[in-house]
Amino acid sequence: METTQPNRDPHAQLRRLYIALLEDQHRFDEFKQLLALYEVPRDAGEESEEASGTRQKLNARIRDWIGPDFDGLSSAQTVLWRNIVVEERINVAVSPWKESNGY
Repeated sequence: METTQPNRDPHAQLRRLYIALLEDQHRFDEFKQLLALYEVPRDAGEESEEASGTRQKLNARIRDWIGPDFDGLSSAQTVLWRNIVVEERINVAVSPWKESNGY
């Protein structure tokens, strides 16, 4: 008998996370605070135990908000979220809102 894994659409998970953060300011604030605590690995090295613990805590909170089937953020995804939310950096070269994009 073959067991099948549930279909976990990463885009659907991301949408649920966006909605959870937009619906509740306290969730967004906690999300941002946990991201700020995340220690970015140096020179693309491995994340420290402390950073891994912070990421695990962040993933646990996200599961509380959107459900237990959330796969969790990887180290690279956490760094990207941290850059956008905490450091307020986004790659404007590919941004659809960039002014130099012709209309």
